[in-house]
Amino acid sequence: MTDVETLVLLFEESNDVEYGNFYISGDVGTAVDLPGFMESLVKQMSVNLKRIHSLGIKKVAVGLLQPIGCLPVLNVISFRTNCIGLLNVISKDHNKMLLKAVQELNKEAADKSVFITLDLYNSFLSAIETMQKKRAEKSTLMNPLQPCCEGNNLEDSCGSVDDEGSKKYSLCENPKLSFFWDTLHPSQNGWFAVYTQ
Repeated sequence: MTDVETLVLLFEESNDVEYGNFYISGDVGTAVDLPGFMESLVKQMSVNLKRIHSLGIKKVAVGLLQPIGCLPVLNVISFRTNCIGLLNVISKDHNKMLLKAVQELNKEAADKSVFITLDLYNSFLSAIETMQKKRAEKSTLMNPLQPCCEGNNLEDSCGSVDDEGSKKYSLCENPKLSFFWDTLHPSQNGWFAVYTQ
């Protein structure tokens, strides 16, 4: 490395973390297993952060987990009218563990501020709330909890096609106004809204 300072941004996307699959479908485990699952994810993140720092990276920004109860794949149970608070508790607990791990890593590091965190949780909530308020004033705006691209039924997802190549998904009228691209991932507009909060 040269003397140019490098910053690495590392964050877990909701489907990378797989809390949605864990909680809803039980693919990974049961709700009783959740604390252990969460702990293993944060431990692995700590290992990864140490490794990145050992490569000579002097600053590492770690994004906290966004509110998973706002993801369209999960908030469908509220008919996409609001985020699911009970599911957001998972994100909050994960973030508490991650913040504690980052504090410990900074204590171990010679330079005490190697690792910093980005509060994606509150940025997501704020961006979604702002978009919901604008939509309440102007009903033609898109619901931020509604994905732009979505499968036509539960077995299909954005981009699914049948054997003849016919689309098995639908797109919103104006993708540039969406907050979520699909049921898990923010759109470009969504990320812009999050990072300008």
